[in-house]
Amino acid sequence: MSAPPAPPRVSLACLPTPIVKLERLSARFGVEVFVKRDDLTGLLETGNKVRKLEFLVGEALAQGADTLITCGTLQSNCCRAVAAVAARLGLRSILALRGDRPQSYDGNLLLGKLLGAEAVYCTPEEFGQIEGVFARLTDEVRRRGGRPYVIPESGATELGALGYLECAHEISQQVRQGAPAFDTLVITAFSGGSQAGLLMGKQLAGLSAEIVGIPIARPAGDVQRYVETTIRTAAARFGLRVEPPKTIHLLDGYQGLGRGTIRKEELATVVQLAREEGILLDPVYTGKAFLGFLDHLARDSKQFGSRVCFIHTGGVFSLFPFRDSLSRLLDGDPLVES
Repeated sequence: MSAPPAPPRVSLACLPTPIVKLERLSARFGVEVFVKRDDLTGLLETGNKVRKLEFLVGEALAQGADTLITCGTLQSNCCRAVAAVAARLGLRSILALRGDRPQSYDGNLLLGKLLGAEAVYCTPEEFGQIEGVFARLTDEVRRRGGRPYVIPESGATELGALGYLECAHEISQQVRQGAPAFDTLVITAFSGGSQAGLLMGKQLAGLSAEIVGIPIARPAGDVQRYVETTIRTAAARFGLRVEPPKTIHLLDGYQGLGRGTIRKEELATVVQLAREEGILLDPVYTGKAFLGFLDHLARDSKQFGSRVCFIHTGGVFSLFPFRDSLSRLLDGDPLVES
């Protein structure tokens, strides 16, 4: 039996993204700490979502779609990235957003509206039945003569996961060209799709690094099951010689108060890295994960090996809706000694 054809892909991201050493954190913990700057995959498309969208939008274009439909919170990074990609490619975009229309736009929502996206605001009950919302929106697009393509929340599908399979190949190539050979790669986990992609890429690209995810919203058990299912589904659909590993490494306990809600320690982590290394995280995703990463380094600096790389999956525009909380924190006692 011949292998399935390679899925279509459209070039969207600025690749490869750089790998930089965090000098002061490395000195503090006595291990080499690096960041892969996937927050620099583009400008408005920046972050991990654009890697997934290369494959998702590639399929959409192959199907002749002219309208991209997705969903998320008001400050969804994926929704903003979809709006940016649609504008770049001359497509329409519709965003089904959980929450009421705000009095003024901010952060990712402001950018999505600037990029021409149509926002449809959903009650929590409607968002809980998002497939029904997608069905209604696709019907409306077709009645207008359009051709819709639905991108699930966060691009969390086996097709989207190929973006981080390719990221693993990219890291492997960077190592061959002189980047450090990492003992561990650490990544933020919402659904687990990016971690699933890295785990597939580890098998196919020959990466020796352990892949560790840090759940920031969902229970670790849910993330683990999603990773396993995604790898199996991708293997079957694309003819990949991959399988779920016996152990899926997750650092649990850093979900905080839930998605979209932040605590002082998560904001403090954002401020600390900004002041120490000049790198911006966001409080909702990467800030929570980096807090967990630092916590584990503080407990045992060698548990990730002598060289560890945190994959920065973006989210900088999510900082701005937290301006009030950040302002109060910044006006208080210094969080980083000068």
